[in-house]
Amino acid sequence: MAEYDLTQKLLAYVDPQLGLGLLSHLSTKGVFDARDLAKAQYELAKHTSMVDVSLQFHQQAYPGEPVPEALNQLKSQVDERRQKLEKEADQVVSIVKDPSVANALKQDKTPNLEWLQQNHNLSADQIQALYQYGRLLFSCGNYSKAASYLYHYRELVPDSSYSESVLWGQLACHILSNEWERALEALVALREHIDSLRVPAPAKDAALTHEDILQKRVWLLHWSLFVFFHHAAGRVKLVELYLSPNYLNAMQMSCWWLLRYLVAALVLTRRATPRGYMVESNGTSNKLSTQAALREVTKVIQMEAYRLQPDPVVDFFRLLYVELDFEGAQAELAKATELAHSDVFVQLHADAFVEQARFLVSEVYCRIHQKIDIADLATRLNLSREEGNKWVEKLVAETKADAQINVQEGVVLMNQNRPVVYQSVIDKTRGVALRTSALAQAIERRVGDTQRLDRKAGDDVEQEDVDVDAEEEDMEAEPEAETA
Repeated sequence: MAEYDLTQKLLAYVDPQLGLGLLSHLSTKGVFDARDLAKAQYELAKHTSMVDVSLQFHQQAYPGEPVPEALNQLKSQVDERRQKLEKEADQVVSIVKDPSVANALKQDKTPNLEWLQQNHNLSADQIQALYQYGRLLFSCGNYSKAASYLYHYRELVPDSSYSESVLWGQLACHILSNEWERALEALVALREHIDSLRVPAPAKDAALTHEDILQKRVWLLHWSLFVFFHHAAGRVKLVELYLSPNYLNAMQMSCWWLLRYLVAALVLTRRATPRGYMVESNGTSNKLSTQAALREVTKVIQMEAYRLQPDPVVDFFRLLYVELDFEGAQAELAKATELAHSDVFVQLHADAFVEQARFLVSEVYCRIHQKIDIADLATRLNLSREEGNKWVEKLVAETKADAQINVQEGVVLMNQNRPVVYQSVIDKTRGVALRTSALAQAIERRVGDTQRLDRKAGDDVEQEDVDVDAEEEDMEAEPEAETA
């Protein structure tokens, strides 16, 4: 499965400490050389303050070679800076945690900084130490404590220049601490912040550009994978986020390889969400049905087909839904099954993915066939004859399909209730009539509004003419008055 591994692409859009987790997963699969992985882990660890971890990876990657002097210097620098920032930050936290101070801050969050400076002699640098110390703790690998300091800083200074950095830091801390409920809350807060960003005019003179916002959305799409594949409701939320217009455009423009996870989440949730997905766009939420979501993903795959790399999960979906190639889908499902058990995210739900993928094949196959050979269907699902019989019974029971199983002949007869042609014509005609009526009413309202505006404009012109005539009469009367 090395040819289908996405770790190298994912590493470009995640924090180094999140990237260490991705490489650690690869080291357990035996797909790549252990020493090469150790070298990659060492290169990532060098960008953090986890000196002991960096030394461990250096020994694995370069056995027998001396430790770089830069690591020894970094350790002393980190210890010195930690002691300094800890003293300043703890002084602020001790004041903030005081019950009287906490109650006062809750009443009015706007002047928190000024109030603390006036009543408790806290300087802006001391409060800033909360952010700096939280960032240092995160870089050292102390995620729970780092999240606490970043939380206090955000409460005291909600609108600082570091607000976005704090949101990213809180999200990373909760992910690395396996606190998935808090991680989801942090993800939602970060998304709201990114969606609220606007490019000021003129854009060429602004510090924030459309490319910057696009880049932030791309990063959020990658970071969200850690949350969505661990949280209980994460797969549904992944489909909702990835199908939102802004984020779908971002994925198509910059990170089309994430289609694997969109397809996997859609397969996992399509039978669990009969009411569809809540897709947000421009601050409004719209209900997207399961069938509409399938069509949307199918359209995206067709549009991006020219640059998509081979991917068993995406290819399985494409061959099944776009090309109706059951033989090809069968071959790709076998590869997708192996990939699902090795992918760092999908492996958590590999068995459920394979089962739902088989349901997908069965439903499409049953939709276009009236008489189904159980042995043939079992072959397409990579199952034995006995497993195929059990699978068909389970399929009919769970989907409540109108079907009859003939055990002796080994076939399933599908009773497809197709709509009467005349009724279809009547329904479509009724729909056309309703739309025509609504269009006519809209035109009448528009005409009425236009006529009212024209009448109002005419009245204004007449009033202006009256005013002009009155002014002319007054001007003629003035000389006569002066002569008199």
